[in-house]
Amino acid sequence: MPVQRNVEVLSPRDRLESWKEIAAYLNRSERTVRRWEERESLPVHRLQHEKRGSVYAYTWELDTWRDSRRQLLEAEPAAPAGTMGRGVAQRWLIAAGVVLLASGGLAGWWLTKASRTSVQAHTPNPEAVRAAQKARFGGNAGRTQIRAGIRYYEEAVRIDPSYAAAWAGLANAQFALTWFGEERATDTLAQARHDAQEALKLDPRLSSAWRVLAFASHSLDWDHRRSEQEFLKAIELGPADAVSRSWYGDFLTEMRRFDEAIVYYKKSEDVNPRWLEPITFAGNVHYFKGNHDLALAEFRRALEIEPTYGFANHFRGRVLIAKGEHAAGIDQLRKSNELLGRVPFSLGDLGYALALAGQRAEAERMLADMMSAREKGYYPAFPEAEIHLGLGHADLAMEWLERAADERNMGFYLPSADPVYDPIRETPRFRKLMDRIHITGL
Repeated sequence: MPVQRNVEVLSPRDRLESWKEIAAYLNRSERTVRRWEERESLPVHRLQHEKRGSVYAYTWELDTWRDSRRQLLEAEPAAPAGTMGRGVAQRWLIAAGVVLLASGGLAGWWLTKASRTSVQAHTPNPEAVRAAQKARFGGNAGRTQIRAGIRYYEEAVRIDPSYAAAWAGLANAQFALTWFGEERATDTLAQARHDAQEALKLDPRLSSAWRVLAFASHSLDWDHRRSEQEFLKAIELGPADAVSRSWYGDFLTEMRRFDEAIVYYKKSEDVNPRWLEPITFAGNVHYFKGNHDLALAEFRRALEIEPTYGFANHFRGRVLIAKGEHAAGIDQLRKSNELLGRVPFSLGDLGYALALAGQRAEAERMLADMMSAREKGYYPAFPEAEIHLGLGHADLAMEWLERAADERNMGFYLPSADPVYDPIRETPRFRKLMDRIHITGL
């Protein structure tokens, strides 16, 4: 049953008043959208005491549904040319004009190119579609779900190498795996970029592929200008894409454009109100700005929806440490470390907090365990940097942070934004590192 929303705050254009308008908005036939309502939970409302045909729908609910059924839409043919409702087409053109003004020559190039070319229709192999459906993991997924998703997406593109959405899904899964820190970021980001490029060769309109290219440019190449252009293209192409808006918020956060980041996290939440990441990461922006109480309020909102959500639990612990509430903060970080699966960034933050609170022996044991893991195989350098910083070893912290830059994994957030690095932010060595990753003057 569709989530209810206070319709008094919606404009008339947010409500579609008939099957014809709903079909036009989704660019499908009326027959198709009626079938989706019956079989795929398309969010359509009915007026009370009226006949079955008296229906209406909210565009924001349709956008959220469409984002959750991307494989289904790839497999279903669009409505024939000329059947799109005039009002919907006008709204699309107005939106395109706004993006053109906001993005300048880049958007103009893209819209001109799109007007000259068309993507040849491809009906995916049904077995590949089924594999891709199994691959989909939720926005709050852990590493086990993501690894399973990679396997199924790989199966989908093996069955049907021309299945653009499956390539894009594989790219996003590879990228998501990067942030657990257990694979070499140079490998996962390069693979994610390759898969995104394969998707865009087949369908250059896929916002989910453009956002992966954007983060690869940001984190692998440190080409932040190109990254921003690619993010804006993803947002332009994906009006129902909450993920691109949230990831752009992450980019803006790391560039210390905090107020802009808050705006895009809110846009992401508006598209998908049940996704906890933009709520939590908006809280992180407040934390980075020193507004601890506002940060805790955002984490509380996320935890009221899902009390075991790892990120909200984790960053709540970090804020408590920042406030000097060491005992409560360490308890919270121990809890989140288990929820998150004892991944490098959660261990690094816990070790840092223990060192800061004077529990040096445990922090040093954690550091020794990391060093041992690194000798046996890959283990990222950034948690060692963080724990050394907590122990007061500024030079060793910088040494490990420079290694982390070589590995292209400098932590859950780049040091440009993370307040953990405030004690060394003004040192020449740190400033030199920021110059190296092309983030200066912040």
